[in-house]
Amino acid sequence: MLVKSSNCRPLALAFALSSAVLLSACDPAGSSSGSSENFSVSLGLPDSLTGGRTGAGGNASGIHAGTGEPCAFIGADEDDPLRNGYEMSKFMVSAIATWTCIADLLIDIAAVVPQDGEIRATDNDPSRPDYDSDDPTHYSVTADSSTQTTIRMYYGFDHSTPPTSDEDPGFYISWHQEANGDVRGKLIIVAGTVGGHDNADDPTEMRMDFAFTGNEKFADMYLRFDDGNEWAEGFRIEVTRDLTASPLEQVFTARGLIGMKAQFAPVSGITELPDLKMFTVADRFGDGAAIAIVADLSLPLELNADTGNNLGDYLFDKTDVYFFDGDQSADEPWDWINKQITAADYRGNRTTPATGGTLDPFDPSLDQIIAELGLDGDYFSGGECELLNDDCTALLNAIFSNGFAEQEPNQGADPMDWRSAAIAAASYLDSIYPNGLNWDGAFDMTFTP
Repeated sequence: MLVKSSNCRPLALAFALSSAVLLSACDPAGSSSGSSENFSVSLGLPDSLTGGRTGAGGNASGIHAGTGEPCAFIGADEDDPLRNGYEMSKFMVSAIATWTCIADLLIDIAAVVPQDGEIRATDNDPSRPDYDSDDPTHYSVTADSSTQTTIRMYYGFDHSTPPTSDEDPGFYISWHQEANGDVRGKLIIVAGTVGGHDNADDPTEMRMDFAFTGNEKFADMYLRFDDGNEWAEGFRIEVTRDLTASPLEQVFTARGLIGMKAQFAPVSGITELPDLKMFTVADRFGDGAAIAIVADLSLPLELNADTGNNLGDYLFDKTDVYFFDGDQSADEPWDWINKQITAADYRGNRTTPATGGTLDPFDPSLDQIIAELGLDGDYFSGGECELLNDDCTALLNAIFSNGFAEQEPNQGADPMDWRSAAIAAASYLDSIYPNGLNWDGAFDMTFTP
């Protein structure tokens, strides 16, 4: 496992359902135009970056973009979406794909409904037995100018006492289209106003800035977690599509950063906070590469809880490289997997006996671990990985390269193509905040082009 799983899917589904209700309210026939006359925010991401669409049967919201395709994506491995750099990429990029698709749907709807700013009721009436607190009760569409449009959705208001313009909406999207066709916009959602918020693991607010010119499309998402979340403050994912690049080279670039406030596996004596960031590239057809950089992550290696056999606690840095193919249905949808521990320190608590262990049942001793992993004969006693703060990089590399915790072992070889050059020149995000410092003003529902 690379890091602990995060629970972000409920937020996306809740707001997808909200959009479905808005569609019903604006277009009772359910026939959104999907007009080609409107611009598209969606990035046209390949399945290898999003996990692919779930299909109509798996789309809980039933929402479709103007193309008729569902706005729902498989994303990463649900059991462990952050287990390696590639799964981390799909986990984050699929969120961008969902929200750019929903933005397209709303932009299409806005073109065929009154844009007078009047707050109108949806069919979701709190007095009715089929009321759903996750769906909006009211909405408005405003033509702020000849080039800017804003949609607001409100939640939890009785139809007899509708919201006023002074009330904060739970969902906000505004965009500006210049005369030359360039577009910029902002989408914000606040989970606390949508059916309540009772899970500290869930995100509380999300913002997505989007823009496109004749040269590129761009989306930048900021997601803040509840203050009660034990391990993370938020994350950010930025995706760019280069409209000028060769389709067989670096068309898509994704960068991600998770803001941590605790270790996933806290242990005594380790006070450092982990740093997790990723960089992914892909061509038009989905061949690409992902690299995740993990710094200062704690790892307790308990071998047998019943006997108290603990190989010790470690603090390590890891570089996780995964070159993947566009054809995810292939038996081997990868070209190269290379996990390297670049630094590892022993931080104490080792109780594993020197000899006398067993492999079945699994309760090994140090001599068996040395033999199984091909380490130096005196690895745990001759000044290597023996005392507090000793270098244990060889130990952790041996563990991870052979498929630690059911991860894929290192395999394949560097293809030395455009992906290799792109990964070698990777640049990373340096802040999860829009202003670079904190969340101040990040989710204000205003947009000035």
